[in-house]
Amino acid sequence: MRRKLLLAVWMLANVVVVFSLSLYQSGYTLKGYVPAYGKDALKYSPVLYAKPDDKPVRVLYELDRHGGISYYYVWPTESTGKPLVDRLYDYIRRLFYGSSADVEPVTVYPRNRTITFESYSHRRVWAKFVDGDCYVVGGEVVENCTVNGTHVKVYVVTWNHAFSLVPQSGLVRVNLTPEPMTPWEYAHYAIFRRANESIREAAIRSLILAVIVTALLNATGYYLLVRRKGWEKIKRKLKRGS
Repeated sequence: MRRKLLLAVWMLANVVVVFSLSLYQSGYTLKGYVPAYGKDALKYSPVLYAKPDDKPVRVLYELDRHGGISYYYVWPTESTGKPLVDRLYDYIRRLFYGSSADVEPVTVYPRNRTITFESYSHRRVWAKFVDGDCYVVGGEVVENCTVNGTHVKVYVVTWNHAFSLVPQSGLVRVNLTPEPMTPWEYAHYAIFRRANESIREAAIRSLILAVIVTALLNATGYYLLVRRKGWEKIKRKLKRGS
C-alpha cells in the first residue's frame, strides 16, 4: 500500500514539474499573484467600451518577463449575425483552441507607458499615453484617452472584437475587475497558441498536411494493391477462408 502511494505521489510530482516547465517556457509567470504586481495590474487596467449586447464576461491579466501586463478579455463567442457562419466558426475555434470563447488581449507596459493591441484587419497598434493623451505610432494623436492618467480608454470596434483608441458611439463602459490568470485558465484558453498562431495559419498548415498525407496514402495503396497485385492475393485468401 505504501509503495503504491509513493508511486502515485512520484507520478503526480512528475506531471506538476513537466506542466510547470511547459508553462514557463511558453511565457507564463506567476507575477500576477505578487501583491506589488497585482497593484500595478489594477492601476493600469484599460477602461473598455463595448456594445451593450456584446460585452466580455471577464478580464484576466498576466505579466510577462518584459514588464508587460496583458489583459485578456473573454467573450463567450463571436457573432457575425449569420447563424450558419457563426456555427461553422464556433466549431473551428473549438477544434483549434479547445473552446468557443473569444479571448482578446490588450497589453500595457507601465515603465514606458505604452499600450498595444490588434485593431482593424488584425493591424497591430502601438501608442504612448502621456498627460492624458495617446500618441499612436504613425502620427495619430487621441486626446483625453485616459482615466486618471493610467487607465487607457479602449473601444471594441468590430464583430470579432478588435480594438481602437478612437471614441465610438453606441458603446457602453464595461465594469469588470481584472483577475490574475491561473495556470489552468492559461492552459484552458490556449493563450500560448492564440498569441503565436492564427486560425488561418493553422488551417492552411493543416490543409497542406492533409493533402500530403492523402497523397501518400493513395500512392501507397495503389502500389500495394495494384502494382503488387495485393488485391488479388487478398481475394484468394478470403476464398480459401470461406
